[in-house]
Amino acid sequence: MNKWHIVVDLEKCVGCYNCLMACKDEFVDNDWPPYTRKQQKHDDKWINPVRHERGSAPHTDVCFVTKMCQHCENAPCQQAHPECVTRREDGVVLIDVEKAKDVKDLVSSCPYGAIYWNEEACTPQKCTMCAHILDTGVAPGMPRCAHSCPTGAIQFYTMEPAEMEKKVADEGLEVYLPELNTKPHVFYKNMYRFLKSFVSGELLKGGECAEGVSVTLKGAGVDEQQYTDCFGEFKFDALEPGDYTLYADGREIKKVRVKESVNVGEIVLD
Repeated sequence: MNKWHIVVDLEKCVGCYNCLMACKDEFVDNDWPPYTRKQQKHDDKWINPVRHERGSAPHTDVCFVTKMCQHCENAPCQQAHPECVTRREDGVVLIDVEKAKDVKDLVSSCPYGAIYWNEEACTPQKCTMCAHILDTGVAPGMPRCAHSCPTGAIQFYTMEPAEMEKKVADEGLEVYLPELNTKPHVFYKNMYRFLKSFVSGELLKGGECAEGVSVTLKGAGVDEQQYTDCFGEFKFDALEPGDYTLYADGREIKKVRVKESVNVGEIVLD
């Protein structure tokens, strides 16, 4: 059977929050029984692009990690309260509107922090993957967040498990907090922007920006080469913590210990 999946691309998300506003538009002041009660106007963010910054000025990198219910196959919320949570055959995880009433500790059962407590309705709530829209079978047949994303950072797919496994392998998709082993149906692309580090810097020669100089980074299983741009700048990304050495035109110019993203600053060549 086909399963529903969401893929979020960190390279494409610009933090416009259209997804959050679309979710608010769909659920605030709108009851969708039996899927969910109306969402609270404030505080609750069933989908939430969270800003993440790497590096230091003037070489910084900002991305947004869109957090939401992961619609897990091994859902911790369902394990905590199986009488309140249902995982459908299509992969959507839903909280029962009636049975979960007054079950406040369901909120703390989610290791992703994706369940919120609605004080007015006295019930836990979260992203439903807009199941009320999916079940109509009417085009475009996707969650409001994906439909409203102007950059295509949020994509929605219905696929057989084997087909999705191939997509994950082919595109290098990853899950958020894989150590939890919850088997989410939300995947992320270009997670190096969030999980890994970079080394950047600028080469100068004769008082000018050194354009087109070969720069190599070696260490921690890495041996990469690139050429400086018109500003004499370089940047090696997707690095694991470790000790690295920078070379310019084959000569060692700097040793770097990477714990987080590092800007080595200006380096003057002879």
